[in-house]
Amino acid sequence: MQEIRYPSLGATWLAALREVYRSGQTVSDETREVLRLCVAFENGNFQADPLLLRFASRRHVEEMRKVFFSREPNLFGHNYSDRLHGPQGRDDLSDVIELLRREPATKRAVVTLVGSGYGRVPCINVLHFLLRNDGLITAYFARGQDIFRKFYADGVCLFELAERVAADLHVPLRLVSGVISSAHIYLEDLAEIRRVLAEADRPGEASLCRELA
Repeated sequence: MQEIRYPSLGATWLAALREVYRSGQTVSDETREVLRLCVAFENGNFQADPLLLRFASRRHVEEMRKVFFSREPNLFGHNYSDRLHGPQGRDDLSDVIELLRREPATKRAVVTLVGSGYGRVPCINVLHFLLRNDGLITAYFARGQDIFRKFYADGVCLFELAERVAADLHVPLRLVSGVISSAHIYLEDLAEIRRVLAEADRPGEASLCRELA
């Protein structure tokens, strides 16, 4: 399983986008896909990430925050806030935090995101929180992620969720990592993806990418 890991979410996103664009296989004349892609980043703060500020859509990030943290209508047409279920069935992470306080070495601090029963299955399915080496490690599994339009927005929100848990536990957030079963881009986005990657590969931008790698 391939792993793409950089300190910043922005650098991880652009590397993952480049990998799927270059190596992905076309599926059903709709997407280009890489299977079982593993990604990781240490910092997903949107405002502190020059690559996200330069290349990502602020609107997509704000709309994804609605998906994760509210029940408001949003650009993506769904939300996760009423589908989160922790170890005690709660949707606010309080049961995860209580469990980690009580049993710091536990492997059961898991949140699942379940479907509605009407064929709608969330893209992100499982979050796993571990206290290791005096810090919090957060891992997720996604059945699929649109690497161009949604991956970085998901990453910002997952980082903010993990920050909440880490803050309540008074530990640093060490890492967010994910396993994406279907890491894909849509063929209709190829022209825009080429433009973003071409700009990112320009000498000035490329040196910034290397600094953040």
